[in-house]
Amino acid sequence: MVLKNKIDISSVFENRNFNAQELAKTILFNKLEKELLVYALSDNQLVSNRAIWVLTHCADMEPERIKPFHEILINHLKNKKLHSGVVRSIVRIFQTQPVPEKLQSFMLDKCFEYIKNPSEAIAVRAFAMTVVFNISKAYPELLNELAIVLNHLNIGEESAGIKNRAKHTLNAIAKLKVTK
Repeated sequence: MVLKNKIDISSVFENRNFNAQELAKTILFNKLEKELLVYALSDNQLVSNRAIWVLTHCADMEPERIKPFHEILINHLKNKKLHSGVVRSIVRIFQTQPVPEKLQSFMLDKCFEYIKNPSEAIAVRAFAMTVVFNISKAYPELLNELAIVLNHLNIGEESAGIKNRAKHTLNAIAKLKVTK
């Protein structure tokens, strides 16, 4: 999808068969990240969910281009009416991108909340484990807290995805403790 001047992003989201990765390339090529962010923060759940999904692809392709939006995205998690797909995509972005220092405390609290909530979407909980782990690497006491939370999950009742991510995260914590 090559554009000459401008793209009407909203019309793309009306078609459920759009290619998110190709749209992300087009948005980055045309420097339309700010416009995409407006749609990602929309009250329209369908548009918001699809736009934030495209934004995750933009973040994968060119992380630095999304960095100016980190604070806005994290603060968007304060919205209690977010679709779980939006939450999933935001938390997914911060698996690989650093959380701004001034928002680390909020993000830790939010991600611990997601991890502990068995009714939260599996992907949100798994991504939250990685976000907490990444933030906690510099703080051994937080690694201990994460290990305690993961060890207290009712593993017998958890999905394979949660079991697997918890196991890998606990192994990574153990490796960090050995090297320190």
